[in-house]
Amino acid sequence: MGVSLPLLPTTGAQLGTRRTTSVSKCINVQGGVFADGTPVQLYTCNGNPVQNWLLNRGSTKVQLSGTNFCLDAGSNPEAGNGYTDDNKIALEGKGQCLDLPNGNLSNSNRVQTWQCTDKNENQVWTL
Repeated sequence: MGVSLPLLPTTGAQLGTRRTTSVSKCINVQGGVFADGTPVQLYTCNGNPVQNWLLNRGSTKVQLSGTNFCLDAGSNPEAGNGYTDDNKIALEGKGQCLDLPNGNLSNSNRVQTWQCTDKNENQVWTL
């Protein structure tokens, strides 16, 4: 997963895990670098703008608030995403979801795409 271009409105909320932990974790742009291909990672929620995302239920772009950068999955950023009723971010028509590798909640753990699986807490995200 990286960042790429398209547009949406300019306010957002933190996109984080739905796990029950004492510390909230959010999706964060690695190093605060706003450039195509910059990885996204898990990091302690701290209100930093690199953790504020725009998305709506259904077919959507997952956009970094206040920028023109959106989550994409490599070679086909135009494919789009969907924010499902069960709180997954899925690549439309690909059967792949935004996934937390091995459930690792450590800071700087990069997120990945993985086959969407029912009841997989590593694929559940909340605003």
